[in-house]
Amino acid sequence: MKRIFRNNKYKLLSIAILLITVLLYKSTILIALAKTSVEKKYDVYTRQVSEIPVLKSKLNLDGQAVDTATVADINSVADINSVADTEFVADTNSVADTASVSANNLPIFDINNLTSKSVYIEDVDTATQLFEKNGERVLLPASTTKIMTALVARDIYDLEDVVTIPLIPQVDNLKTGGFIGEQVTVRNLIKAALIQSSNESAYALALKYPSGLEAFVNLMNNKASKLGLKSTYFENPAGFDNDGQRSSAHDLAILSKELMKDDFLRGVVGTKEEIVSDITGVFKHYLYSTNELLGVDKSVVGIKTGTTEGAHQVLITQFNREGRNILIVVMGSDDRYEETAKLIDWVFDEFIWLTPEQIIEKS
Repeated sequence: MKRIFRNNKYKLLSIAILLITVLLYKSTILIALAKTSVEKKYDVYTRQVSEIPVLKSKLNLDGQAVDTATVADINSVADINSVADTEFVADTNSVADTASVSANNLPIFDINNLTSKSVYIEDVDTATQLFEKNGERVLLPASTTKIMTALVARDIYDLEDVVTIPLIPQVDNLKTGGFIGEQVTVRNLIKAALIQSSNESAYALALKYPSGLEAFVNLMNNKASKLGLKSTYFENPAGFDNDGQRSSAHDLAILSKELMKDDFLRGVVGTKEEIVSDITGVFKHYLYSTNELLGVDKSVVGIKTGTTEGAHQVLITQFNREGRNILIVVMGSDDRYEETAKLIDWVFDEFIWLTPEQIIEKS
């Protein structure tokens, strides 16, 4: 009997040692992966970050044990300038399962029932994808095209360069009359294009290029290639629908982050309203942002709307909430403002930002 007891005792001890070894091994791997991931991540202002977003549902926040291996999936995510990087990416399937249930099991927001054809959400500071729905689907970008128009204008013009606004009768659906015949700085034309989404201003910027409109659009496409925008192509600087004009939610996220690196452009897309004039100061123009969330939600810092018959409603929004920069892109939406407002609340309901050590502690 003593021999049997002794043998069982040794077996139990061996099993316990084995389990402890496995747990320590898993923890060591997770910490190493998390630290490696965090060390690689920088936001658009080149500030190194130390915390990463993790689904609350994956952590032991209620005192119940969970497997540390399920805290986050390690996937490959495209970096800001199309550089591949290993990121902590939320398991969107698990997200979808829990998104519509509150603490009292009451449906509050069904992320699987969005009208938007395409959605992409990213934590900008860590370049972490938080959610996507058809993020690579090719769709019409509408006036979000003007983000690229502004970026190219910044590349080739000085802000104080003066443009004489021409009559542009050959462009269908182009409403003119606001600036025609005036001499306006590039600075003010970019403001008009991004704040009030002026098609006339976008075309004026393109037509100023010495080689003409088509050459300017070629510059737009060249820049798209350099930024790694695989689903994006432009045929006009304003965003009018046609067979060649296209982009995706993921591409627009990359494009938006590029714009936000520019101090001047970042300030423009965060402007609710402004008065601009021609160089004489005689002709004044009142600009009002087309983004209905700007100025209403204080955490909104930009950036651009887009609306056409073919594209429906497009909206790119960056939030700075609780010290986190969250970028949300919706395309082909029937209710872009309502859905974007719910999506940003959903992000902070579902995610918590932790250091690698905190992840292990809470797990």
